[in-house]
Amino acid sequence: MPRLTTHNGMSWNYEVDEGQVEGEVIVFLHGWGGDLHLWNNQAEYFSKDFKVIRIDLPGHGQSRWVAIDLAMIAQDLESILESLECKQINVVGSSLGGLIALKWFDLFPKRFKRMVLVGAFPKFLQSADYQFGLESRQLKKLENQLETDYPEIVNIFFRSLFTRRERETSRFKYLTRFRKNETVPLKEALAEFLNILEKADLRPTLSKLSQSAIPIQILNGTEDYICSKETVNYLKENLPQLGVKFFEGCGHFPFLTQVQEFNETLREFLDAS
Repeated sequence: MPRLTTHNGMSWNYEVDEGQVEGEVIVFLHGWGGDLHLWNNQAEYFSKDFKVIRIDLPGHGQSRWVAIDLAMIAQDLESILESLECKQINVVGSSLGGLIALKWFDLFPKRFKRMVLVGAFPKFLQSADYQFGLESRQLKKLENQLETDYPEIVNIFFRSLFTRRERETSRFKYLTRFRKNETVPLKEALAEFLNILEKADLRPTLSKLSQSAIPIQILNGTEDYICSKETVNYLKENLPQLGVKFFEGCGHFPFLTQVQEFNETLREFLDAS
């Protein structure tokens, strides 16, 4: 797999998939506790007509870990794209990956052609002036469980992001077996990203996005308890150009459980905008 070590000592692992004809670039960013292999089905589908770049976040998959914040991550992602001689790109971010995409846009808006958020929004923790996202106690509970139940808590949390109906499918059983062979994210990285999620507030970025010309789409499960329908409505109110597609009966990862519909919906958005 390709690797790039940036000026801050962070060693990034990523995959580049492309067919015979070099097309537009799609960058896929996974969420907390995952890795680039979560996007395998999307890489297979889109690499026929697009250049697909999947990236392991710091401390996840085969990327190493150094103490890093959202701004540093965005700067490093720029370095990866420059090394690959990419220009404008389409970015698809799931959960934490979507938050990173927003920060990336905030610092490097000219890099973006389109943005897609999957179960992602600009502030993950509720506050007095923001009623969406997770409660503080939920995040603290996960932090405490990292200290007592790591690494099993990563799998428990992953399972909780699917609906009961999804967990009863053969597809979910396959995903469970698949994850057993994956590298467990580093505990230090998971803890630091929880700290980042607790503090990050990119609501001002929505204003910059709303004034931009780039098309934005949110692809969301109807039963996603992290990014709820109310949260999606909040995004819609703040992003007039936002397109919304709900996947019925899905939790946090529609791209894992309704693969064909997700890929076709994403393709329609890329072709139409």
